[in-house]
Amino acid sequence: MDNKNEFLFDLKTPETTWKGPPAHSYFPNGQVSSTVGSITAAEGEHGLYWCLDSVMHKNPEGMDPNKTPMPHFHWKGYETFFVDSGSLYLYIDGMRALAKKGDIVQLQAGQSQGMFFLDDVKWRGTYHDFFTYPEAGDVGRVKRMMPELADDPELNALSTRGFMDSNPIEPFLCKEVPTEQCSAIKNPNRPHASYEFPGVSMRIVVERWENGGVKELDCAIMEPGFTAQWVKYPPIRELFYLRSGKVKFTIGGKEFIADDECVINAPRFLPRSIEVLEKSEMYDLGGQPYWSLFLQNIESIRHYDPSRLTKETIDGLKKRFKIQIESIGFKG
Repeated sequence: MDNKNEFLFDLKTPETTWKGPPAHSYFPNGQVSSTVGSITAAEGEHGLYWCLDSVMHKNPEGMDPNKTPMPHFHWKGYETFFVDSGSLYLYIDGMRALAKKGDIVQLQAGQSQGMFFLDDVKWRGTYHDFFTYPEAGDVGRVKRMMPELADDPELNALSTRGFMDSNPIEPFLCKEVPTEQCSAIKNPNRPHASYEFPGVSMRIVVERWENGGVKELDCAIMEPGFTAQWVKYPPIRELFYLRSGKVKFTIGGKEFIADDECVINAPRFLPRSIEVLEKSEMYDLGGQPYWSLFLQNIESIRHYDPSRLTKETIDGLKKRFKIQIESIGFKG
C-alpha cells in the first residue's frame, strides 16, 4: 500500500495514516475508553468530509449495561458510524439494540443516545453540522487579544456549550428491541432501496432526510470487472470508504490500488475512474450526489414510459441530481 499517496488513507496502518497523535477519552475508573485518530478535516458550511478512525474500548467489568452509558444528544450534529469489528449495545430513543460488525449506526440531531461496547470496536465515523457554535471561536479571539480576560467567568460563560455539539443528559429508560426494529442501525443488506446494474448493486443505506437534508449514504456492491468513468472535471469532491474488496483507482493521472478499510479522497475537478479487482463494498461518505432520487426516476421511467429512457433523458437526470459518473462498464 502506498502510504505517500495523498488520495489514499489506509485505516489498517493508523501509525502512518492518522494526522497527528491520537486523542483519548477515559472511563470513570481511569481506563482508556476510546482512541481517536483524525483522517480528514471538516469542510464548508455543514462541516462535511470530516472522518475519524476510532477504537472504542470494551466497557470494564462492573459497569451496568442496563443503565444507559454515555447518555448524550446533539443539538444539530449528525453522525454515521461503521461498526468494523466487535459489537455494542446502542441505546437510542428509549430502545436498546445490538449492533455488530457489518452494521452502520446513523445518529440524528436531537436523539437521546448512548453506547455500551461489548468488545473493542473499530468505530469509523463521519459527521456533519457538529461545529455549530461560533461563540467558542469569538471568545477565543477575545482571549488572544486580551489575555488578561482569559479567566473571566463572565466571558467563559458565553461559550459554555463549547465548540463540539455533544451534550450530556441523564440516563434514560430503554426496552430491548431486535436490531432490525431499530431504525438507527443500518446494514447494506437492509437498504431503503436497491438498484441492480451489470456488475454493481446500488444500495441506498441512509436517505437524505435522515441527515437533515444535507447528505445521503449510498453503497455500491461491485463485482470484479466493473468499471466506472467520471465526467472530465467532476465539480463535487468525493470521499469514498472501501470497506472491503480491492479496487484500482485513477485520480488525477495517478493509478493506485485500495483494499479493505481504506478511505479514498477524490478532490473536485480531478479526473477519476475505477476498475474493480475483487468483490467490493464501497460508500460515498460525502453524500452530495442525489443517487436516491436519480435512481428512483430512472426506474420510474423504465417502468411507465421506457421509450423515454434515452441518453438525452439520462444525461438530463444526471445534471439535475448531480451525478458525476459519465459511464459504467462490466468486463465479466
